[in-house]
Amino acid sequence: MGTIQIDGSTPKLTIGNATAEDALILFDGNAQDFHIGLDDTADDLVIGVGSALGTTTALAIDENAGSTFSGTVTVGVDDTGKDVKLFGATSGSFLLWDESADALLLTDSTPIKIGDTQDLTLYHDGTNSYITNAVGALKIATETSGIAVTIGHTTSEVTIADNLTTTGTLTVGSTAINTNGGNLTAASNWRLTTDFDGDGDPISSNLEASDGTGQGNLGSAMSVSSGVFTFPSTGFWYVEYHHATDWETADASTIIRIKACTDGSTMEQAAIGFQSSNYVSATSYSTISISTILDVTNTSNVKCSFHVDGTQSNNTTKGSTDYDATTFKFIRLGDT
Repeated sequence: MGTIQIDGSTPKLTIGNATAEDALILFDGNAQDFHIGLDDTADDLVIGVGSALGTTTALAIDENAGSTFSGTVTVGVDDTGKDVKLFGATSGSFLLWDESADALLLTDSTPIKIGDTQDLTLYHDGTNSYITNAVGALKIATETSGIAVTIGHTTSEVTIADNLTTTGTLTVGSTAINTNGGNLTAASNWRLTTDFDGDGDPISSNLEASDGTGQGNLGSAMSVSSGVFTFPSTGFWYVEYHHATDWETADASTIIRIKACTDGSTMEQAAIGFQSSNYVSATSYSTISISTILDVTNTSNVKCSFHVDGTQSNNTTKGSTDYDATTFKFIRLGDT
């Protein structure tokens, strides 16, 4: 028999008569047979390999139009490819294998859910990206390398342990942690560069950031004008005043002070220290240090200065441009 042709505007070919029986169309090949048939017992339309119905089924379509592929499914050819789009129940929600981008694309707010109970979810909402875990803590762990990151689900605890290397700033709550240099983001040491005699109210000239061999400053620098220091950023700051004296008069004393303001100008005493002469000869020296912590809530309003008073006019406050003698230290401890 040659070609079978069924003409007409609405042609119809019926195989079977509604009885409970299988029906089969066989493609009898030279090396391999294929078939299309009705598996009446399962109520499936099947496509398979072989001459007998159900021998090796490749595709089964059930009574609900559900399709089951039993073998490998290939779309397109290597180095060419085709787009494959899977739609969801929500309008505009789909997953797309984009052959031109060589990427799997999902629309905003379309989640990837992983796990038997779909606890782990990854998605982007148009602005932010999220990894969420419905039950317990979200953990990233590799036993062989010892890397472990734990983010608490029911508590605020964050654990980072064993060989985890980061750069930049890690933010926990409202606190920024500089991972390049521990928790500190700014630290600097200033010094008096030249000796002076008598009082300094405040010490207002010949000041510089320490820049000798091996010395350095972390983060943004302090600035000073007429002896009033301005902080580069808000936060809690540790402030220290170290004073070195060359006593040239017996039975003398000095008072050193750290002063601060919260309005940009009105200086009030924040710390005080007292020093008495241990004068033995014209080469008698001593040092004293005081410190405080300032809450710099506004860099325009909260400032500080350093003062020495009560000293006799011929007693010398020591300074040098080559090394630290009388110094002023600033260390940012954390956010305000």
